[in-house]
Amino acid sequence: MKTVDFHACRCSDKRAFPDKRSAEKALGRAQAKRDRQAQQIRGRGPINRENRAYECEFGMWHLTKQSRRSYEEHAFFAARV
Repeated sequence: MKTVDFHACRCSDKRAFPDKRSAEKALGRAQAKRDRQAQQIRGRGPINRENRAYECEFGMWHLTKQSRRSYEEHAFFAARV
């Protein structure tokens, strides 16, 4: 299977994609891989997998398992402090 090219980002040691399209392509591949793994280990409960792509402050794109709702709730409460 082909992989999507990625780079290291200045914000962290996470995989970084140069644009949204590349990140979404990588997201689809990552989700498919996790789904295949889940089929092989049925009965062990839900499997964590990447849910979405987001842009960091350096203009690079990353994948995350955190849902948008969870992120927005966290950001809302952090802003109130």
